[in-house]
Amino acid sequence: MNRRVALLVFTATLVLTASEADAARPLLAELLARAPVDAGQPAMTSLALQACLRLARELDRTGSAIDTEIAAIDRLAAEGMFLQNQIDAELPRLGGYDEPGLNDFQHQLIRHEQLPKQFQAEFPLYQQKQKAYDAAVAEFDRDCAQGFTTGDLGAAKAKLGIK
Repeated sequence: MNRRVALLVFTATLVLTASEADAARPLLAELLARAPVDAGQPAMTSLALQACLRLARELDRTGSAIDTEIAAIDRLAAEGMFLQNQIDAELPRLGGYDEPGLNDFQHQLIRHEQLPKQFQAEFPLYQQKQKAYDAAVAEFDRDCAQGFTTGDLGAAKAKLGIK
């Protein structure tokens, strides 16, 4: 019974922890959507703007990859919940199963017990990547906060092949 309670706690933790993740911001689109500064206003240099555009594009790729990872972890949570419900529903009928039915039930139990191990291996790696990404986005927000001119934006987009 303690094992069952532990698996229920794992499933609840998995669902609550994994689903707290936010989708990555579209940094390149946000940067491109900014209104250019008026003439005479402080603006970042053309090289700084190019660096910010490159960084935004790279952070968008990284953010998408992290979003894909957390989606896989969310699928683990859903599978864990599904298996827990299925196991709970089948336990009262267990005595009436034939050998193939018992084998199927045993496979469900084994998979249900594998999920916490898989989560414990994958989630800390995701958290590290998410933390590094969040720090890089904060650095991007700080370093690329200054405005830019329309001319510099057009030249940077052309140089970097951004439409």
